Amino acid sequence: MSGLVLNSTLVLLLNFCAKRNICTSISATSPSCKMLAPILDDTIMRKQINEEVLCVLRKNGQTNEIKIDYVKIDKPLTGLIDNFSNLCAVPQTSLQQIISFIETTVALNQLNAHYRYCVSLRGSYQAFDGNNAKTIKEINERYQLMLLNQRQSEKYNINEAISSLKEELRLRYILWHKAFSINKTYRLCDEDKSILTFSHRICGWSNPVYQLTSNFSVELKTNFGYRHVSYFYTILKYKDIEITPFSEWINYEIALFSEIVRYTQSYLLDNENWLDAMEFSKDACNLSLQNEVAFVEKYIIDECEKMVKGLEEIFSKEHFSFKNRDKTEYTKDKKGHVLVEFRGEKISGALVFISKILEYDSIASIQSFVKRIEVCNKKIQPILVDESKIIKIKISNLKDEISALKPKYKKVIAENSLYGTKKIQLQKEMIKNGQLDFRQIDTVKLNGEFNINYPEYEEFEKEYKNVTESYRIMNEQLQNLIKVYDNIISYTEKIIKHFGQ
Repeated sequence: MSGLVLNSTLVLLLNFCAKRNICTSISATSPSCKMLAPILDDTIMRKQINEEVLCVLRKNGQTNEIKIDYVKIDKPLTGLIDNFSNLCAVPQTSLQQIISFIETTVALNQLNAHYRYCVSLRGSYQAFDGNNAKTIKEINERYQLMLLNQRQSEKYNINEAISSLKEELRLRYILWHKAFSINKTYRLCDEDKSILTFSHRICGWSNPVYQLTSNFSVELKTNFGYRHVSYFYTILKYKDIEITPFSEWINYEIALFSEIVRYTQSYLLDNENWLDAMEFSKDACNLSLQNEVAFVEKYIIDECEKMVKGLEEIFSKEHFSFKNRDKTEYTKDKKGHVLVEFRGEKISGALVFISKILEYDSIASIQSFVKRIEVCNKKIQPILVDESKIIKIKISNLKDEISALKPKYKKVIAENSLYGTKKIQLQKEMIKNGQLDFRQIDTVKLNGEFNINYPEYEEFEKEYKNVTESYRIMNEQLQNLIKVYDNIISYTEKIIKHFGQ
């Protein structure tokens, strides 16, 4: 029975690999590179990427087919780093013993280097230097400072400070070793001619391009370790024309043309998303090799169709489904002016994509998509004009209401300020009379006394809250209406400019 279970499991694993075009030669004895064996589950491997393995695209020399593979990150100094880590963890270890270990362990000199290594792909200031001599100097300087602090303050805990420094050093050398090891694996992958590209955590700009055929190339463009300007893109090019994900204009509630035209696919800044980038690249590469017509249909024609069909459907929809940046979905209802504004934004905004769509004119028949976008815009223009007229009237009426309320608003603000002054004066008197402790004001007692002295305040306070809240809400409504109005006018002008009216 156990043999049957084992065979069934093996069949399932082989089927799993075949469906995903994952290299099944992954093993600990692979002659070309050291592989992890035989963990093939996507979920498990995702968490290993750039920690224990590099995710790579490997080319079959005979068929040119692309497969996903994993190259183990060899960590040659693991024993030494473990010994150093254990030394730092022992409470009795002195800083001088740690210095002696660093000085006498020649192999640690291999870690002396500058590392463009991102601890966090989305972080900042990620690069660092590994330098044993500077570390020894730093230990000595910080120990002298600890001794000085101990002499100056009886409360200073020098043992705690030493323990903290030892832990910092332990983590520092573990990090240096990780950076050193992954750099070695990068070089191995560079030397392996069957590997097209590999995952990395290098900070700064990187854009390895692989020209698969004369017509097709794939680029993995990254800029890790620069916080808000960091990015992680895949860019496909067909006949030197970048392929744009037009459908994102419809799929995302908030989308920018300037962002969408920068990539074919974008990914969140996490190491595990390298697998998604590799799978997308692999599928595109293989389809372009197997069937260029099907490739153009999927990555160009289908993208145009999704965007244009989405624009056409916007006219009849009030309930929308959008994607988050992590590809999860959410729904949102839009009504009234906001719905018209949204329709105008998406439909008029699609006009800027026409120039990108026309780049494909020599590749595929795309004129129909341009015409459909223009039809949508001609249809929405009179709707936007009518909506702007309605909103303009509402803005005028709301301004009149705010103007009528403003004198009353100013009056209650002034009166409330006077009551505030009276409360401050009362507080001073109560402190002077010993009724309040100035070090800790009893607000309940103060408010109670204030209400006795000014019983009319309770009724005034209700009026004050009612008037100020009404004034606030009306001004917020006005600002929202002005924003929607300005947007709708800008969408109308965009359409007019396109058609040269």
